[in-house]
Amino acid sequence: MSSFWNNEQTNLLNAILTDIRIVLNILRKPVSKATRIALELPSITRKGIHMPNFELPSDEVATVTIKTTNSAGIVEPMPAGDVFTATSSAPASLGVTVGKDAAGAPAIVLTPLVQVSPNITITVSDSAGLAQAVQIVDVVLDVNPKNIILDVPGAVLTPQPTPTATGP
Repeated sequence: MSSFWNNEQTNLLNAILTDIRIVLNILRKPVSKATRIALELPSITRKGIHMPNFELPSDEVATVTIKTTNSAGIVEPMPAGDVFTATSSAPASLGVTVGKDAAGAPAIVLTPLVQVSPNITITVSDSAGLAQAVQIVDVVLDVNPKNIILDVPGAVLTPQPTPTATGP
């Protein structure tokens, strides 16, 4: 009894099928298991208490990377074609736009428009219908020292013996 295919044809067919499987695996995109949007913010603790609000100095602009996570909080790929939008509860005090971070990933850009404004709610949503990210932002005055100055008028003069050297 003879086979419909000879060995050479069978080997060629197997090679073609293997190549097709490889191409299909490359073209197959990973399915996102993301369920919610997360913002990549630092966690601030003061005296052992977690601070829920993000304090943004009024003289700085913050770029915050947008991530997507699954129900366990593990970072997942973003759904294909996902488009993000962001809103501020006080747009006259804090501007928020969707842009890119330094690596090109989606991010929100927070721009203070006033010197001080507490409890501004930022909401980030998307076109895929994931659970929104909500963050409270406090615009604060930047109290970090920026330069060193001498208080010459307030200098305290203390008497000392006259030096013996006459100078250069």
